[in-house]
Amino acid sequence: MAFILNDNVKIRYEVEGNGDCLVLQHGFFGSIEDWYEYGYVDNLKKKFQLILIDARGHGKSDKPHISNQYSLYLRALDVIKVLDAQKIERCTYMGYSMGGWISFGLMKWFEKRFNSFILDAIHPYENNMLSLRNAVMTLDILVPQYNISERHKMRFLNNDREALLASIEETRNDSTNILRNITVRCLMMAGENDEIYKKVKGSSELTNMIEFVTIPEADHGDSLYKSNLIIPNIERFIALSL
Repeated sequence: MAFILNDNVKIRYEVEGNGDCLVLQHGFFGSIEDWYEYGYVDNLKKKFQLILIDARGHGKSDKPHISNQYSLYLRALDVIKVLDAQKIERCTYMGYSMGGWISFGLMKWFEKRFNSFILDAIHPYENNMLSLRNAVMTLDILVPQYNISERHKMRFLNNDREALLASIEETRNDSTNILRNITVRCLMMAGENDEIYKKVKGSSELTNMIEFVTIPEADHGDSLYKSNLIIPNIERFIALSL
């Protein structure tokens, strides 16, 4: 376990494997442990040097209760400071859901540090975050209904809810122009049963730099959990992008 410091916030990260660099950034409510539980680390570390990051407000990173500590710029800079600590000049970035949203900051301010981007279950359009705020407030009711392991349920329930609410206090601004103007290849994926599927697919048509893949019989959560369908697309896409 290692940490970097950004604006007095400690960010935890892990390094696994050898090869070309691949950053894995989890979604809202998530942590590095998600990548281990669903088989990403065991499979991908055979080919890549994985950089796994606990986003601020999550996992074992610090959890500020002030909304201005969760700007898109600071979140993107967290990733860059981890890469700097590991002396990595360029890599591929994969983000699931919230992790995919962080990629818009990386594209805007730090695109030259990346060979390509993989965005799973995220779109660039404005989001008032109301549904996520409601989810935070009703976690104790929602989580027992989820078809996930008991240890994953505990990770959901052990989140610092005040930090989570601070992190989504502000509306996510539209990032359409950022995505439209990327100069590196990008893979976008979404589950066919995800309520944001049409938005993700539609945004993939903004530029011919983007490839779109449908994850069959998958909702928003399955877009992480169905790693047997996702990992082959990661490997194929990176092989074409390097």
